Amino acid sequence: MILLRLLLTCAYTLVSKHMRKIAKIIFIVLITTTILSCKSSAIEPFEISISDYNYSLAYSVRYKLTDKNLKITFRGELENEKDSIIYFTNNLPKKELKKISRIDIDDLKERYKTDCIADGDIKIFHFKKQGKNKRIQVNNYYQKDLSRALELINKIVPEKFEIYHNKAELLAGQKWCEDDRKEFLRNNKAQ
Repeated sequence: MILLRLLLTCAYTLVSKHMRKIAKIIFIVLITTTILSCKSSAIEPFEISISDYNYSLAYSVRYKLTDKNLKITFRGELENEKDSIIYFTNNLPKKELKKISRIDIDDLKERYKTDCIADGDIKIFHFKKQGKNKRIQVNNYYQKDLSRALELINKIVPEKFEIYHNKAELLAGQKWCEDDRKEFLRNNKAQ
């Protein structure tokens, strides 16, 4: 009887140690799966349209980026001209789309501009997300969130369809304008 009790105690201890190891492994697998599923969360639906106008030649090009595809449409501005799709893809990089889909539309201003530059790089974005629509005008200004859409478009389209966007030039213009403003304020304070 004592021998049986000793055998049962040893068997229970061995099973318990083995079960604890299995429980630890299951726990680690569950935690890892949860963390990975959070990182691979779904891309929120969105739509960003950017129109690039050429008034002198009477046409515009519309870039429409959504969580599912990119469509570029040539829009003739003359009478009886029909729009035509000149580029389409649904093969979009998920990582960049996630970043764009996480943009909070409420955090975006209606206008971004570098005050001391009158002409140049001017874009109008129409952003739709979560039932909200926002029109955003960007004048000679590098706006990080919206620039992600331009950079993604230029990354995937053939060169002839790229939309003009020069981050370094925009940032240099912003810095020049800010430096010029500071200099003006210093000079006026001294007088």
